[in-house]
Amino acid sequence: MTLLTNQPNGWLFLALLLPAIPVVLWLYRHPPASVSASLRRLLIALRVAAVVVLALALAEPILSLTRTVTERPVVAVLVDSSRSMAIRDGTAGASRGDEAITLLNEIVLPRLAHDAELVAFAFSGESVELPIKRSSVERPGSFDGEATDIGSALRMLAREMAGRNLGVVVLATDGAVNRGQSPYDEGIALGVPVFTLGLGSSETGPDIAVREVTTNRISYAGESLPIRVRVSSVGFGELQTVVELREGNSVLDSRTLTLSATGEETEFTFRVVPGSPGVHRYTVSIPEAPGELSNANNTRVTATNAVKGRIKVLLLTSRPGWDYAFLGHELEADGNVDVTTLALVEGSRTMSEPRLPETRAALFEYDLIILSTPYDRLPIEDDWLRSFVEDRGGGLMVVGSAISGLADILPVVPSDASVGQPRETRARLTGEGEISHVMRVAGDRMTNTELWRSLPPVWAPPESQWEPTPDADVLLAGTGAFGEDIPLIVSARRGAGGVIVVVAEGIWRWKLSGPDDVDLYDRFLANSARWLTARGELKRAVAGTDKDVYSTGEMVRLSAQVYGDDFRLTRDALVVVDIARGEGAAPVRSRSLVPDGDFYRIDLEPLAPGRYLYEATAEVAGEVVGTARGEFVVEEFSLEDSEVRRRPGLLRKLGKESGGGYFTPPTLDGFPDSVPLAWTTRLAAREIELWDSPWLLTAFVVLLGVEWTLRRRKGLP
Repeated sequence: MTLLTNQPNGWLFLALLLPAIPVVLWLYRHPPASVSASLRRLLIALRVAAVVVLALALAEPILSLTRTVTERPVVAVLVDSSRSMAIRDGTAGASRGDEAITLLNEIVLPRLAHDAELVAFAFSGESVELPIKRSSVERPGSFDGEATDIGSALRMLAREMAGRNLGVVVLATDGAVNRGQSPYDEGIALGVPVFTLGLGSSETGPDIAVREVTTNRISYAGESLPIRVRVSSVGFGELQTVVELREGNSVLDSRTLTLSATGEETEFTFRVVPGSPGVHRYTVSIPEAPGELSNANNTRVTATNAVKGRIKVLLLTSRPGWDYAFLGHELEADGNVDVTTLALVEGSRTMSEPRLPETRAALFEYDLIILSTPYDRLPIEDDWLRSFVEDRGGGLMVVGSAISGLADILPVVPSDASVGQPRETRARLTGEGEISHVMRVAGDRMTNTELWRSLPPVWAPPESQWEPTPDADVLLAGTGAFGEDIPLIVSARRGAGGVIVVVAEGIWRWKLSGPDDVDLYDRFLANSARWLTARGELKRAVAGTDKDVYSTGEMVRLSAQVYGDDFRLTRDALVVVDIARGEGAAPVRSRSLVPDGDFYRIDLEPLAPGRYLYEATAEVAGEVVGTARGEFVVEEFSLEDSEVRRRPGLLRKLGKESGGGYFTPPTLDGFPDSVPLAWTTRLAAREIELWDSPWLLTAFVVLLGVEWTLRRRKGLP
């Protein structure tokens, strides 16, 4: 027991008040004859006691009590309650979750409970404590979590067990991690043995999975649209099934598919024709097969935004080359494009049958003009092109680095740096490029970034020959000889239209050497054409999600940008997004976006399956400057459905390297009968703030009150 003071120099108050005691004695040196000696001593004692109580209150005393506490070790049990744990591939057809609870209560916990205190939690995306009764853990209410985040569960355990004698962790799961940080790192950081119990079959049972369904994010009403489908199957021999494509309740197409016994994947393409402008959602589904392990992954959804009509494109060059040839071939193969190609060379008016537009009105009949460099000798008026973009609302795309003219409309300007030789460089998406619809060639943001990074190199202009204008967005960049960024693809809005400049030679290589499963070159051109021909003034607020269709359990990632009065990006806005289940419905989520450089971003927690509308509202200095709206879909397919077999690698590594072990239902009898669990002693301190007690004030008042009463009864002043 120790007496401390809350005041740094609290004991000085006692020292300063000590002289008050002689003063009290002096005041009672000559009491009246009516005051007896005993009463005099009582009055002195009351006054001195009141002074001491006052001094203690001013010193703010604290009584510190310390005792030694002996603690039992704690065994923490984590039970995976995600959707995959409901798969019935356990002993005698039991679900993985039910088998886990049975094995824990019959084998594991009886061998640990007599030496330890038990705590248990169920986890999927979040963790919930489970009751423990008579050394048995209760079953979670359901196994329906839409994601498995083991890392967060282990981090939660570290937080909950802080200051307690955690001895062992028992983790029961199928190991199919699909969210969060590394479970291995979080488990090792606990510093105690982790015993992992792997549930489910490590072999892929009979299963059909619609792995991927993709289509163009932007399409054209009345024009054919590809729906790309990838299906895998295992354990079915030569069984045949039907793959259906539906929009709403209407079956648009179907295909007979022969299933595989070995997990072979099949890719094919449906073609549909969006009948009207607007968002169209398509569902690809396969009926459940006899004996199939899970039918939750038999359905996937994709979406497209159909716009009105084909676009009319004029492709011009003053000297044919590979980029021009590939551009022409790709545009001619696109059913959504009506293209006119013109190659003008010295000594010849044209190599093509069509003639160059000779009037402003003839030029304005086109929606998009693509200039393939070098085009410095193209006999077309700069004023026409400028008016075509700014006034008519047309799109202008320039491909190649030999740019001349149009200095006041392009999103790049010549720099003052010395001109060297072109060099090869690999492309990478910038922050603006990651959220740009122009650069979106894959549904998943991370996959999209990796696809662009995997492309073969292109020829970039000499270092710093071109630099973006202040209002431009650099979507794709390369690296110069000295490590500086070189703009490769730059975009900007100009009046009612838009301009994209590809400041690089050799992008045709992307067609020949790009990813095998994604025609990046084709999707980039289609996205560029759509963006460039989307007429209208630049909005003060723009927002978008990184995907059109999310799986259940996925985080919805939303980004926004806000422009000031001068249409330059502003970083001092307040951006709030409301998420609703339908037009006019009350928001189910309302969140403020977090500033991130020129962007405002947020990761929304997973949402239930359905169609969602979002509206982002931007305020600057308390004034609403713009709103942006859009929609996305959360499909029934869950992250938990993407992999249905047990994943033993992580569980085995975590068990071994933490000092615990890895077990499966057949090997769980080998779980140790005795696990080293040490009791621990620690000093438990308790501090009592004596000064912050009503009894101290009460004592002071009572002492002075009694003394005053006695004095008044004896007629003392």
